[in-house]
Formats: sequence, C-alpha cells, structure tokens
Amino acid sequence: MNTKHLLWSVLLGSTLLAAGCVPAYSNGYGYGSPYQTYDSYYGGSSSPYYGSRDPYGYGTYDNRSHSEVHRDLAREHAEEHEKLERKYDKAMNRLDRQEQEAEAKAYRKYGGDVSNPDYQREKEKIDQKYDHKRDKVERNLNKEHGDVHNELQNEHEGYHGW
Repeated sequence: MNTKHLLWSVLLGSTLLAAGCVPAYSNGYGYGSPYQTYDSYYGGSSSPYYGSRDPYGYGTYDNRSHSEVHRDLAREHAEEHEKLERKYDKAMNRLDRQEQEAEAKAYRKYGGDVSNPDYQREKEKIDQKYDHKRDKVERNLNKEHGDVHNELQNEHEGYHGW
C-alpha cells in the first residue's frame, strides 16, 4: 500500500471515529439524552448557559460542545493530511526528475550504448540511490504523520481532562 492510500484511509477512519463519538441526542451543551438531563460523560454542564465543561475551574475556558471539538479536530486532521500529501508529491516529483537527469547523463556518457556493462552498472547504481531516497522520504513523512496524530490526540485528551 502506498503512502497516499495509507493517509486517506487513516483520514477516513479518524473522521468516522470522530463522528461516532457524538451522542445520538445532543443539544450542544453535552446533554446526551432526549430528555435534556445532565450527562457529564460528554462534557456537559449542569447549567445550560455554559457550553464548557468547566467555565470557572482549573482548565481553560472552552465553550465548544463535544461534537464541535471533534469536528474541529477532524478538520485540522484533514488539513494536515492535505499538507503532507502535497509535500509527498513534491518530493517524489523532484526525485523522479533528478533520477531522469542522472539516467540521461549516464546515457550520454556511454554514447547511448545501453548494452555496455559499465552503463548497466551505472544505471543500477542510480536506481538503488533513488529507491533509497524514496524510502527515506516515505519514512520521514510517516514519522511526521505520526507526530500530527499525537498532537491531535493530546489536544483531544486535553479537552476531556484525561
């Protein structure tokens, strides 16, 4: 599976997870039942005038509902995926161009004789070099992708106070 498919599948899974964390009946204040009772699990307040789970307490004041937090995190997650995908495409296009230039240089160096064993060895070296560089780009972007997920997870846990 290539990195692009991996990134899209993680995005889709995260979005579905975020959508599944919203209560079936919610009025935006964290009340998880159709009878508008207090439900502290979803970060609700006993007062309907406050959308935050802790308006005067120790945490920061955040008047977004639980579903709004998940929506914002999903949007931020999608933006980060798009940014990483653009970065990946740019790096791979650059490597493709550089590899083609190196192959053209080797071709000219050996006068277009593709049966020359020296040309074959040089072409093999070029292939190995650029395969290694592509692997390195993928490793670095996967690490960066994991860092983005950790940051979003920490932000989500910070909202819940976990």
